[in-house]
Order: sequence, then C-alpha cells, then structure tokens
Amino acid sequence: MKKLSILILVFGLLSLYSCKKDETKVVLSYFNAASITAPTSGSGFILTKEKKDSLMCTFTWTTANYNLTDIVPPTYVLEMDTMGGNFVKPRTLKSSQDLTFAIAVSSMNDIIVGPYGGEGDKLSTFQFRVRASLSDNNPATNNVSAVITLDITPYSSVVIVSPIYLLGAATSAGWDNKKALEMTHIGEAGEFAIVEHLKAGTDMFIKFIADLGAWAPQWGTDAAGTSEAGALVYRPTEAVPDPPAIPAPALEGDYRIVADTALMTYSIAWTSSELYLVGDGCDAGWTPANGIAFTKVSPGIFTLTTTLKAGGLKFLETTTGWAPQWGTDATGTSSDGPLVYRPTESVPDPSNIVSPGNGTYNISLNLATMKYTIKAK
Repeated sequence: MKKLSILILVFGLLSLYSCKKDETKVVLSYFNAASITAPTSGSGFILTKEKKDSLMCTFTWTTANYNLTDIVPPTYVLEMDTMGGNFVKPRTLKSSQDLTFAIAVSSMNDIIVGPYGGEGDKLSTFQFRVRASLSDNNPATNNVSAVITLDITPYSSVVIVSPIYLLGAATSAGWDNKKALEMTHIGEAGEFAIVEHLKAGTDMFIKFIADLGAWAPQWGTDAAGTSEAGALVYRPTEAVPDPPAIPAPALEGDYRIVADTALMTYSIAWTSSELYLVGDGCDAGWTPANGIAFTKVSPGIFTLTTTLKAGGLKFLETTTGWAPQWGTDATGTSSDGPLVYRPTESVPDPSNIVSPGNGTYNISLNLATMKYTIKAK
C-alpha cells in the first residue's frame, strides 16, 4: 500500500511539473545590439583622386547577442544615409554574417557624387549604423546599433556608367561573349540589374563582362559566393587569372540579378513569371481570382492594355492569394513610380497604385528596374 501511495505521489509531481513546463513561454530578445567599433564617430575623411584605389576605411562591429542558443547567426546590414535622413531610405553597404566591411576611396566617392549628388571638395556628413536580424521577413528579430557620423569630402568626378553584360551556361547567351546580355543601370553609382531565365544544374554558372567579345574586364566571385549573393571579384585584364564563376540557383526560373561594381557585390533573387492586375480601379476588383493577366514580353517585362476607373491598383503573382504582390511607395503616381515587393503575407502591404481614372490604358512593368508606367492609349 505504501509503494502504491509513493507511486501515486511521484506521478502527481511529474504531472504537475509537466503542466508547469507546458506553460513556459520563450520570448526572443537580445541582450546587446551590435556596436560599431571602427571608424570612430566624428572622424573625417578627405578623398582624393590620387588615392582612389586605396582603402578609405574598414568598418567593424561587435556581435549582437540574443537570449536563445542554437539559433542561426544573425545577418548584419551596414547602412548609410545622409545626415538627417533618419534611415528612411538607407543605402546598404554590406549584408552578410561578417563583422567587417572595407570600402575603397573610389567606391565611397562614387556613392557620394552619384546617388547622393555630392559636390567635389565640399564636406558632407553621413550617418552609419548596423542592423542585425535573424529573419528578413520578421522585423521583430531586428536590433540596431547606435548611429555614428563621418565627415567625408569627395573629389570632383564624373561617374561614367558603361554597360556591363551577363553571360554563362545558365543564361540564354551561354558562354558566347559576343551574345552576352546587356544589363540596365538602375540609378546607383555602379549598380546594374537584369531579369533573366536561368537554367538549373551543378554545371550552370554566370559571370559579368564589360565589353562584348572580350573576356576582360570581367567579374566573377570568390569561394564564398553563393547562388543568392556574394562578393564580386574583378579581372581587369586577361593577364589576371579568371575568378570563379557564380553558381546558378537550384531551381530553374526567372531571377532578378543585380551586380554592384562600386561596392563589388551581387545578388540573385527569384522573381515573377506571371502577373495579374487587381483593385477597385479595374474590372477585377479586390478579388484575386478575377485578376487580369499581363502579357510577359520577356523575363521581367510585362504589359497590359485594359480599361481603368478611379480607385487603387496592385499586381499579384497568383490568383489564389495576396502574396507575392507588387505595390508602390509614397513617391508613386498614377502615371509612373517605383515598385515595392511583398514576398509573403507576413510582410506589410505596400501602398496601392492610384488609377488615373476612367479610360483605356497601357500598363508596363519592368522588374529589373523596379518601375511601372501607366499611359493612356
């Protein structure tokens, strides 16, 4: 009888422990945000053309510490903005799990006199911060470092934008350097983009070249480069060994490929092969199943001629849900503007595109440049 009582007591205690354990909730938080350790906030840099190939500085930062173990290492995004810009539209200088980023004088100069419209020999103050994140689609895992400021004086230069070209076994051009595909300059100092249908396979790769019919200058990657992102490695002349080619994604499809020859980075992201128009500014209304199909002219280029009325518009990649979708931001108008992508329903909706009103219109989308236009027919 005593044995039975003891067993009942032990079972009861175990049950109570189990119930209490089930009620325990683990809340993700971080103990320390990343902290930029170099350069020192308030430092000044005077950039000169004579030292354009030299290192301006190396940004370094500490790790961000979260309260959980056995989680993926955070991704660190080094961001830059003008003084007073408050990082509403920051420029990403580096996005990786590294804790350091070195930038050349010429690269920083191109950014300042290009996208930021800086004047030669005129000092400007810029802000920098590091944003750590465990998931791009979950802002709750973000934490941000304290902001540092740097005073930078660029030199006078004209940013000459020459086209660069995409080729490789994964592309429609193959390895024929005379048929390489011209990429579009998308407004940043050295940033070029293209949407191309890439083949999949372990023997599928891509590279970038500067001149049709020549193998140098060219850009490949290093041993750490992946089918999603990585560093560009430059080959200025044919006397320099070829850098490794960039691997293609594991799945065949349309991809937006961006190469930044100033920051020496690249990215490859899956993008739409179908698009549908919805909204109360068109006949489809806000019902995805009634979406009006665009015509795909080429990878990343879509057109549609249809009647519109007053209201809002958006573009969907499927007629069965609300993501992926495309909208715009506060600068978008009823005639043109930037496209803003919503990859999943966990990401907030972008703003509606305002319809120009009653009439028949031609709508065009370019997913390489991330722009839309609406013109009366």
